[in-house]
Amino acid sequence: MDIRQLKYFKTIVDGGNIIHAAEKLHMAQPPLSQQLKKLEQELGTTLIKRKSQWVLTETGKLLYEHAKRILHEVDYIQQEIQHIEDGLKGTLSIGVSSSCAKFLPEIIYAYRQKYPNIFIHVYKGDSSYLENLLVNGKIELAFMLLPSNLLPYEVKRLKPEPFLVVMPSKWHDELNTDSITLNEANEFPILMLGSMEGYSIHENILNYFSQYQLEPNIVLECKDIFSILDFVSEEVGIAILPQSEVYEIFTNRVKTIKIKDLAQFVEPSIISLKDTHQSRAARYFLNMIDVIMLDKVLQ
Repeated sequence: MDIRQLKYFKTIVDGGNIIHAAEKLHMAQPPLSQQLKKLEQELGTTLIKRKSQWVLTETGKLLYEHAKRILHEVDYIQQEIQHIEDGLKGTLSIGVSSSCAKFLPEIIYAYRQKYPNIFIHVYKGDSSYLENLLVNGKIELAFMLLPSNLLPYEVKRLKPEPFLVVMPSKWHDELNTDSITLNEANEFPILMLGSMEGYSIHENILNYFSQYQLEPNIVLECKDIFSILDFVSEEVGIAILPQSEVYEIFTNRVKTIKIKDLAQFVEPSIISLKDTHQSRAARYFLNMIDVIMLDKVLQ
């Protein structure tokens, strides 16, 4: 017994006879009659009494109820699968690093307006962690800083972010300036973003100091941005970070200052793996980003 036989049987019962069922199924009557006989033989029972008026037997009634339920479930499953294939339903798993977190709320809001039945699973972590999730198929898209090796990835670049000095509000008020040189910044104790394999922010900052023959006054190193900002707010030192790494929750405790002689930027990007199947939900998400970025350019 298979789904096709159940569909034939239900259509026969609904139509009241073979003639009407055959018309609805767009098939000849003899093959349909043979399918009914074959089903009865497989089940070892008579399903329909074929007299002047067709009558369902007890086993026929039982099978009919089950057939209705099963065929309804099959239709539902097919619809669910089609919705997922069409990108209208399902789960989209994405990752976001702290440096790219500010880009996400606007995009997700717009995406949810158009695709309300897509469940979005967001992973948060540093770029090396997200790259690992991407390679292992845990996420489809990652909002993160550019890795050193771009060969395995499709890359959509977002707006470049400048480096800023982040210092305690009290120090900023005493300094009373909106810009600072690297040499002036080096008079303060520096809290350094820790090195991550495959990413160059740590090394780049050291290189910036080296270009000006400066030995950076590093007193602490940490890979966690929130911890660094907490240390800054407690007047442990200053930090040199991408602009997007400074969160609003710290704005009353820390201030940012432009760096006069540092015209370097980081590139937040959306990374996906090359040569892998990408769900429609992910493709729609990327299209939504294109629309939002275009709107910003036209504004």
